[in-house]
Amino acid sequence: MTDFNIERSGRSDRERPIRPADDLGALGDREVPLAPVATSDVINKWLDGELPEPSNVRGDAARSVEFWRRIGEETAVRRQMVTPAHVQAQIMSEIHRIAPTRATEAWYRREVKLNTTMLLGGALGLLALGAILARAVG
Repeated sequence: MTDFNIERSGRSDRERPIRPADDLGALGDREVPLAPVATSDVINKWLDGELPEPSNVRGDAARSVEFWRRIGEETAVRRQMVTPAHVQAQIMSEIHRIAPTRATEAWYRREVKLNTTMLLGGALGLLALGAILARAVG
């Protein structure tokens, strides 16, 4: 019985040296052209209106194109929406009711509220500043 994995040299397939690429001849130099795939640059140009919608997309690019197509459709629908007149009137009346608030007062006329901790912190800070100045001068 003979072993079919042994060549004439007596070495098995695993022990055989790998042929360099030169020995492969035409098969080694052969290139397979790939169909153009929509990249993020192509998708961005489509979104900017510079190119037509990409049709040959795969994988993440296809999901991205589908996502932006849905966003475009939803935006077109939302552009057609109009706020009902009674809702707009309610919003405007509320804005006029709350408009003259604290935001319109000058900062020096606003009421200042301090708690005990803030007061103590400020006093200690001033005391420390005075000590530093006294040491620097004297």
